[in-house]
Amino acid sequence: MLVREYRTRLRDILTEMNPEEGVAIADLMLCAALETDMGTMLSVLDEEMSEESEEFCGKAIKELSYGKPIQYILGSCCFFGQDIFVGEGVFIPRSDTELLVETALKILQPGDLFADLCSGSGCISRAIGANLTDCKGYALELSRKALPYTIRNLDPCPNVEVLRFDVLDPDEYAALAIKAGRQFDLLVSNPPYIPTDVIEMLSQKAFVQLSELTIANIKFCLENGGKIIAYFPDLVWREYFNQLSHLPSEVLGMRTVEIDNMIDNDVILVRLHHINRGVHINLCIRQLF
Repeated sequence: MLVREYRTRLRDILTEMNPEEGVAIADLMLCAALETDMGTMLSVLDEEMSEESEEFCGKAIKELSYGKPIQYILGSCCFFGQDIFVGEGVFIPRSDTELLVETALKILQPGDLFADLCSGSGCISRAIGANLTDCKGYALELSRKALPYTIRNLDPCPNVEVLRFDVLDPDEYAALAIKAGRQFDLLVSNPPYIPTDVIEMLSQKAFVQLSELTIANIKFCLENGGKIIAYFPDLVWREYFNQLSHLPSEVLGMRTVEIDNMIDNDVILVRLHHINRGVHINLCIRQLF
């Protein structure tokens, strides 16, 4: 069977399984089966499919039918132009997280120092480190399942060091400050999702405690006079943060603003949004001098 014919059949099968993304998944799978990129795949459409390639796709379709993400099946995905290795035990990078990288790239200057908290696959550190080779960074991750991916994905970036790190332990921050030998210019974080079903079971008090813990750890790294601005695309979470009125004045209310308008030397960004899968927290923190 020609690659062209197999591609059509594969698209039909996967579109039936996933009407919205079936065509894209089919091309990703076919490229992986042929061990090539999209451009080369399109140039060999009139060549014969090998038995090995058909067998690869057959196994991949079976795994997809069991609910396994295509990124786990292929073992990698693309994030901000970088090939990122992923698998069981590490979250798959989402395209909306590229906004966090874009913000970081606008903020960081040559020679700056950054840290990526809850680094996971290391995709954020990889994207920053690859684009700003004159900046030094630390990719910080606690999970022993995720760390092998963090290390592997940061291997091409000698300017980014991977460390096992507990973001909920204040002593770890003190040790990091000593290791770095200077203050950080930027902290970025894209922590794991809190599943919706878990959030719905959390009391308002529990969510406030979670928020206080997050803000407390942010403040550990701030200079005096630093600001924290909360960004809420979904207004439902304002009521929770309105409970934080007893926090210091650095918390400047619940303003909804565009992220690009927040890039300033005296601004720290905390972005939260409620999505179908849960609550997602992005932190982009600019150190003051």
